[in-house]
Amino acid sequence: MKKTYMIILMSTVFSFQTFSQEILMETGIAFTSFDFKNSQGEELDNLQPTTNNFISLGYRQNVLKDVLHIVGGLNFNKYGAIGSDDSINLFYEWETSYLGVYLGLDVKVFSIEKVSFYLRGTTSSEFLLQGTQTLNNQVFDLKGVEEFDSNTFFFRGGAIIEYNISDNLSVFTQYKYGQSTENGDIEKLKYKSSEIGLGLVVKLNQKNSNETKEQESTNKNN
Repeated sequence: MKKTYMIILMSTVFSFQTFSQEILMETGIAFTSFDFKNSQGEELDNLQPTTNNFISLGYRQNVLKDVLHIVGGLNFNKYGAIGSDDSINLFYEWETSYLGVYLGLDVKVFSIEKVSFYLRGTTSSEFLLQGTQTLNNQVFDLKGVEEFDSNTFFFRGGAIIEYNISDNLSVFTQYKYGQSTENGDIEKLKYKSSEIGLGLVVKLNQKNSNETKEQESTNKNN
């Protein structure tokens, strides 16, 4: 009877420890563009995308075996655009930095030996940290400008290829595309972004899980 209770207890503990907990760190480049409409609803022509950097720190945990995972964390993104209007001899440029909190799902599509392929979808809430607008030789602060300095919601989807280096460490590359909600009442702004990143996955409880499996096997054999 005592042995039976021990097996049940170890099985219960193991069922909680099988949840894989991982820290995600990623950095890369983002190609961003603006959809900007003036007070008459007209789109601003000749806007060109710019290349910027992004950084994210997150957490991932499986919720359905090793197929479905919850992801969440913090991201730091820079967005920008550049353009000109030769008819009025005007040059304009925007540079913005946002801090955001994201939440989403990873779905493992397949694995081949040490390589796994995931699809990811996330939504994030982002807040302006710093932003400037340049008109010819004049620079303006974007703090307080509604279409920039509002809570911006971003929706992203992409694909991840992950390579398992060891039981506790993996590396991955990711491509994702996203769009923001449209901000502003009089003038309206929407961001579009394509991102390519490289990152690390640190598995927090892999050692404990392996030890638990060995202990469970030993208890069953005894």
